[in-house]
This record gives sequence, structure tokens and C-alpha cells, in this order.
Amino acid sequence: MRLVSPVVGLLSLVIVTLIWGSTFVVVKEALDTIPVSLLLAVRFTLATLMLSWARWDRRAVVPALVLGLLSFAGFATQTAGLAITSASNAAFITGLSVILTPIVAKLWLKHYLPARVFLAGFVALAGLALITLRSGLAAINGGDVLVLSTALAYAFYIVYLGEVAGKVRGTSLALMQHLPMTALAWLWAAPQVGKLATVPPLTYLAILYLAVVATALVAVVQIYAQRVVPAHLAALIFVLEPAFAAAFAAVLLGERLGPLGWLGGALMLFAMLIAELRWPVSPRPGHEGEVRLKRTR
Repeated sequence: MRLVSPVVGLLSLVIVTLIWGSTFVVVKEALDTIPVSLLLAVRFTLATLMLSWARWDRRAVVPALVLGLLSFAGFATQTAGLAITSASNAAFITGLSVILTPIVAKLWLKHYLPARVFLAGFVALAGLALITLRSGLAAINGGDVLVLSTALAYAFYIVYLGEVAGKVRGTSLALMQHLPMTALAWLWAAPQVGKLATVPPLTYLAILYLAVVATALVAVVQIYAQRVVPAHLAALIFVLEPAFAAAFAAVLLGERLGPLGWLGGALMLFAMLIAELRWPVSPRPGHEGEVRLKRTR
């Protein structure tokens, strides 16, 4: 396929990030009328159907299984967390995966860990404390803890994807990882299948948006856009996701972070920038292979 221009690629990634930011509000609203397990089961099923045009790749069986398990863990904890905490909190806490990714890569695969990641970690923790503790210790809820687990699951997902992505067909991997995700979601949702008949049409439209636009379409757009947009620039664009999510939550849900919350959010965005920026210095001997992992959703 003919490559798009860098400008089109850049704008495409901004739109992708905007769509990702919108999903926090869409999911939170949908959870008023459908259980977490059913939402995920229908979403993953639709996404699988949308990706069914992809070819099967036997080399992708094991990677797809691992990625599917990690992705399911991320989606399940995030969606369950959104039922309890605010969309804004969930977005900023999920963004911690940017800082956790290089740490996981270091501990799991012994990749080089730049010193800036430690600084990013301290700044992010300060921001997280301001967001979650802005109304006192009593304001911390189980949803925040669940979404923190999401960030860790996504970090493992990104690290493992970075190891296997170049060894198998990308579209095949996108399809095949949805198979275990869908199976696990339906196993979880089995006791509540009868409630599907009571779900309002608008909720199904929301899930259709999540599956078709925010999952299948975005996956294809991201693949082609990142062929012409440098990885470091794409990573900086993706940092905007929590800010977009907070904006959507403020306008559509009336959520208010307050001064301390916005300060905490700003610190977390700054921490993500610290973690992603590549400073123009010569790498230390033996550290030329610093991993640069592609963001996925």
C-alpha cells in the first residue's frame, strides 16, 4: 500500500489519541446499563469480526495467546475500575504504563533503563498522589487500584509485543489475540447472558463505537500512520490521551478534578514526557540498544 504523507500520519495519530481519550467516557456511561463482563464480551466479539479478514499465521499462535491474556487483564481491570472511579482518574492512572513499560523491560528482559525513567517515576507518583488523595485518604477507592493493575498489564503487553511484533504478520496478530480475549470474556459473562435482552439500543451503539472505531479501525490506522511518523514523536502524541479523556469527562460527565487534581494530572503528563523524550546525547558504551517500544491499545 502507498505510504501516507508524514503530515497525514501525524494528524491520524492525533485523531487516534482523541478516540482513545473518548473511550473512558463512553465505557463509563455504558456501564450504567450493562455489566462489565457483557460489555467486554460484545466488544471483543465485534472487534474480532471486524478483523476477520486478516490471514491466519501459525507463528503467531503463542504470541497471540500471551498478548490476548495480557490484553484481557488490562481491559477487564480498566473496565471494572471505571465502574467505580472517575473517567479522569482512570485515564491518568492508565497513563502510568508509559513509565512502567521501561521498568518492566528492565526487570523482565534486562533491557537498559535510562536514568530519566527514575525521575519520571518520582514525578508520576507525586502526580498520582495529588489526583487520588485530593479529597483525602477516604477518596481512594478500589477502582483506582484496579486501574493501576491495568497500567501494569499494559506495560507487560507493550514489552512483549516489542519482542514478537517483527516475527509474525501484524494483522494476523491483531486478529488472533482477540480470540482468547473473546473466549475469556464470554466465560466471565456466561451467568449474565440473559441480561443482553434488557440492554438499551444506545448502549449497543456505544459498544459498536468501541469495537469498530476505537479498536479495529484505530489498529489499522495506527499501523499505517506509524510507518511515516517517528516512534518518539508518536509516543509524545499518545501522552495526550489522559488530557483528552479528562476534557471529555469534564464536558460530557461534569467531572471536576479541581486544582490539585489538574496539578496532579499535569505532573503525570510531564512524567510521561520525561519517560518518552530522547535527549540528544551519545549513548553509554554497551547501551546503544535502548528499547523503543510502540504504543498499542
